[in-house]
Amino acid sequence: MNKHKVTYIDSNKTRISLAPALPNRLGQDIDRLIKEKFILFEQEIRQVFERNNDPQIPISVFRSKSSTLEILVKYLHEVENRKFADIALLLQRDPRTIWHAYKRSVNKKVVLSLFTIEKNQITIPLSQFAQRIFSPLEVLVSYLREQYKLSFTEIARLLSLSPKTIWTVYHRYQHKNAPK
Repeated sequence: MNKHKVTYIDSNKTRISLAPALPNRLGQDIDRLIKEKFILFEQEIRQVFERNNDPQIPISVFRSKSSTLEILVKYLHEVENRKFADIALLLQRDPRTIWHAYKRSVNKKVVLSLFTIEKNQITIPLSQFAQRIFSPLEVLVSYLREQYKLSFTEIARLLSLSPKTIWTVYHRYQHKNAPK
């Protein structure tokens, strides 16, 4: 005999049901409510998991003359030690695009010392940049504007860009995002 038998609850066989203990209609209503709450609870758990596993990109990374995509790729490859194929999956882009963006950032001599992370600094979830209908800069500006309620001047200061550039990028984002 096996003394170390592993026991577990099979979630497919074990069902929580109050139906046998209650009148027919009331038991069915309670069972339906329990199932709905379990579904909501599962969605909340998934959202928390995704939020905690989604890499956060510090805003200080974007203080450079390089493009937003070049900076993202360089940061993910050199600081977070991710492979180009992984970065391509995360950003929903072709691996060749990622490789070329990295090579351009190397040729421009983007310095990693710019990537210092400050305490209580604004961060942007990497998953935001996977929205392919928007440019990475449009995503960045719209996220800062809508999530942190920053003015165009504040965003411009954080990204070392002109406020007029930020205004233009945000309005381009709004135009693309407008219902048709």
